Amino acid sequence: MFKIHWNKKNTTEAIYACAVLAIALTGISIVVHIGVVYAALRAFLRVISPIVYGLSLAYVINPLLKLIERRVIGPIKTKKVRISPVLRRILSLVISYLVVALFLFLIGLLIFPQIVKNYGVIVDSTSDFIQNTIQRFSESFGVDSEEMIARVGEHTASFLSYLGTIGAQFAIRLLLFFVGFIISFFVLLHKEHLCAAVKKLLASLLKPKRFNSTLEVARLADRTFGRFFIGKIFDSLIIGVISFVVFWIFRMPYYPLLAAVICITNIIPYFGPIIGAVPCVILVLTESPVKAVWIAVIILIIQQVDGNVIGPKIVGNAIGIKSLWVVISITILGSFFGFVGMLIGAPLFSVLYTIVKEHTERRLEKRNLPTETAAYADLNPMTVFEESVGMTPEHFTETVEASLPAKRDEQEEELPPALDPQTTEGEAEETPAVPEETEAPQSEDPTPETEPLSDGETEGER
Repeated sequence: MFKIHWNKKNTTEAIYACAVLAIALTGISIVVHIGVVYAALRAFLRVISPIVYGLSLAYVINPLLKLIERRVIGPIKTKKVRISPVLRRILSLVISYLVVALFLFLIGLLIFPQIVKNYGVIVDSTSDFIQNTIQRFSESFGVDSEEMIARVGEHTASFLSYLGTIGAQFAIRLLLFFVGFIISFFVLLHKEHLCAAVKKLLASLLKPKRFNSTLEVARLADRTFGRFFIGKIFDSLIIGVISFVVFWIFRMPYYPLLAAVICITNIIPYFGPIIGAVPCVILVLTESPVKAVWIAVIILIIQQVDGNVIGPKIVGNAIGIKSLWVVISITILGSFFGFVGMLIGAPLFSVLYTIVKEHTERRLEKRNLPTETAAYADLNPMTVFEESVGMTPEHFTETVEASLPAKRDEQEEELPPALDPQTTEGEAEETPAVPEETEAPQSEDPTPETEPLSDGETEGER
């Protein structure tokens, strides 16, 4: 019967080859069908979006819950009133969600009444501004104004239909956000049990070293995201209040709406002030071009004060990465996940950057190389070679060349004349052959020969 003899080395290589082939084929399939993959990914994210919203809200509300549970509900300890841990948690959650709901209600009170009150005025002023601009343009360049107005009307109609689509999507998102709001309540209610269950699962799947490193990464992400979001929320609230007061002093139109837009968009690093300033300037431009210039200057001054005075005091160096990486992370994640991607792009990239940095520095320490980035500004490859090997490249080459002839002589002494590469074929043929020693044939009977018994001697006596 045919029997398979398994070779462990060959089997491992075959498995690696199949894995590489499978990964390559998967990558090619994804690139070829990138549209289908992207649509499937968006559908999957749409399905799990309530869970994502719930976990995100729970993470944002958790610091407020801890503060209320420790400072408000915690001190209530009397002989008559005994609050169980579950009841303390429920009361803290109710107060926390009331505070968040009040905050959202105040923001809505600033935005929606202004939109409802000034909707007609904004539409009429925008229409008049567009018509006046077209009229001036046609008079200056001799273009038919009626044709331009008709084209602008077509584009405006398509834009309004697009806004209607966005409104429908916003209503769906609002419903999903409400479901996530409910999920976040139960996540915070059982957060200790959920954390313990996740740790238990990781401990069963990972080795102790991997388990500890995973927990370190989780703590790093918690510190980075926590500092960033808490600091940015307080910073944006301060900027919103300052904008509200300054816009009111300068009698800017729609000043509550403008201040709310500046407050919300300021949460996004770097791009937030620009995203908030553009609609504000356009909205005021429909009323007065002079005030539009003034509001642009005011927003610029407020953002300079925020970037140089308020922001460093509150947020500090929570992200810990350069501006270039912040812009790249916001651009990439914003293109995939919209506003949420722009919001989490910078802290997420900061966590990845810190992990790669620590891994790189550990490898450099093992090779006895400097870990500071500034040390590699004027460093050439020869210097790295000297610090790694312990000698200059010239000295290393001389040492290797000096050791080669000695090793070669030793190998030549060990080779027989027939295997010596310098021996010619004639010399090898003239070398007498050493006769092989033949062994004497052994007897087939392995029984040893015995001497005959003497007279009167028995076998037992012998």
